[in-house]
Amino acid sequence: MKKKTISMVLAAAMIATTMLGTGVIASADDEVTLKVFDAHAYGLDEYAEMVKAFEASHPGVKIEVQHAANDSATLLQSRVNSGDIPDVFDVESGTSAKKYYEYAYDWTDDTDVTSLFNEDALETGRDDDGKIKSLPWTYENMGLIYNKDCFEKAGIEALPTNMDELAEACQKLKDAGITPFAIAAKETWVLGQVATHFMLDKSKDAAGTVEAIESGELAFADMPNWSNFFKFLDLTVEYGPDKPLEIDWETSENMLANGEAAMIHMGDWCQSTLDSFNPDANLAFMPFPVGSSEDDATLLSSCNWTYIVNKDSENLDLAKEYCEYILSSEEGQKWMCEGVGAVPGVKTDMAVSGKLANDAKTYIADGKTNGWIHTIAPQSYTDTCGPYIQSYMLGDMSADEVTELFQEFWTAG
Repeated sequence: MKKKTISMVLAAAMIATTMLGTGVIASADDEVTLKVFDAHAYGLDEYAEMVKAFEASHPGVKIEVQHAANDSATLLQSRVNSGDIPDVFDVESGTSAKKYYEYAYDWTDDTDVTSLFNEDALETGRDDDGKIKSLPWTYENMGLIYNKDCFEKAGIEALPTNMDELAEACQKLKDAGITPFAIAAKETWVLGQVATHFMLDKSKDAAGTVEAIESGELAFADMPNWSNFFKFLDLTVEYGPDKPLEIDWETSENMLANGEAAMIHMGDWCQSTLDSFNPDANLAFMPFPVGSSEDDATLLSSCNWTYIVNKDSENLDLAKEYCEYILSSEEGQKWMCEGVGAVPGVKTDMAVSGKLANDAKTYIADGKTNGWIHTIAPQSYTDTCGPYIQSYMLGDMSADEVTELFQEFWTAG
């Protein structure tokens, strides 16, 4: 069935449902504008289809979406500071989301909605009192992503399990005429996420690691894998593009998909962009070889982004309906499962198109994933600490200086 037909059928169904249910339909003579802030760069075509379908089923309603994949946190905060709080907006789960819970509608008693979501995904939207203040988007997994064809061309038969093996793989790739790394080092958020792999204490998982750092039980200088972080950065500089700090996320993904680079650090949220560059790219996750053995390697998984409805919205019922729609309706599930290629936080039987998401399922099923640290880190973690990492890559700071600055930031936070 073509998308246009699907949208028309969905529109008719939604009109009937809405007229029988909440009654939230604006007349053509009384146009309502719902302001939406969306921080994603992926699945935008499918998102546009959702908006069209929602508007078609709600005569007189205009959905005004600001897509802000780059610097989304700053842009959202600017809108909040100016009093222009969106009716519906998304933010990273954890520390970032809690900053906005004072503006958030409380979904706790809306069990008809909350029951649609997987319980573990729903947990990411609870405040400190256990109230559900936001609704989850998709499960996301991150680690090193590698191009299997590049590895085969270089004669690499087994994935590296430690830093020495990773260095050997880099040399083989270089000898085969392939750029080993295209880390998006221009992006402080990417570098901040990379660092968390080397912080993680698997015996404590993400939350326990953060608690240990903040309590003073665990210092950066004493982390067993922290020194390998700088060895990894050295590899990305030695075996990466001539100007690694000029590589942004889009360039990084393009190089990987087209076999111009063998490895990047990213998550399966980038599947649709990778597919747009090369739908036939043969890609998979590589658990990050941060330590001395395969047991230390990390693939990190979490329901990372969460949607908040402004409790003071002039069109609260409409905002709630729209939020539920993009996260749980058939069109919403198509956006997440097919457009983004990720597993939704909502319960679904829909097949997920993303190769990386399906690859990550095998690690999840085997209990080989851990939680995310950067989303529960002190506020502004990647914005503050990312530049320290860039300075190291430029040769302007030593590993000891960066380690000390990381420690100071977390202690102060």
